[in-house]
Amino acid sequence: MGALVSILLSVGAPILAGILKSKGGKGGAIAGDVIEVVAAKLGADATPQAIEDAYKADPEVFTKTVRTIETDYAAIARAGAEAHLAYIELVKGDRDSADILTRVWRPMNGFLFPVGCLIIVATICVMLLSRIPVDASVLPLIGIVVPIMTAWAGVVGYYVGQRTKEKTTGTM
Repeated sequence: MGALVSILLSVGAPILAGILKSKGGKGGAIAGDVIEVVAAKLGADATPQAIEDAYKADPEVFTKTVRTIETDYAAIARAGAEAHLAYIELVKGDRDSADILTRVWRPMNGFLFPVGCLIIVATICVMLLSRIPVDASVLPLIGIVVPIMTAWAGVVGYYVGQRTKEKTTGTM
């Protein structure tokens, strides 16, 4: 792999070379993706040796192809960074808002929802373990709490799902 990194550096592709230097983890997985993309664009097998052979066969085509890929990866990285900065500005806007509700809704939901769920679970456990009979006067309370918690769970679940989707797709 070291020879391939040297070739990429010599043709002006430092981003791709840096990715290939990564060992393991996400960097290693991305390095495998880079090899596959470069190989596919060159029409070679997805191995470092095959890519090196493609360079030796036609350095000019190799250089042009790799620089195109390098530009694509740089554009993707810039777009991801810009999206992340835009999200940071959004959160700063929430934090610095004059409206108290806008300022506190994220942290309060993050704190109160698990606390509410914990209280409900603890109450049910105490009732079951203490063998406290459910009185008919408690049923209206259950009829109020269950729909409220269900709606709240839906809102929090949707928000968490959207944030997960944004993080995995890189669009924040």
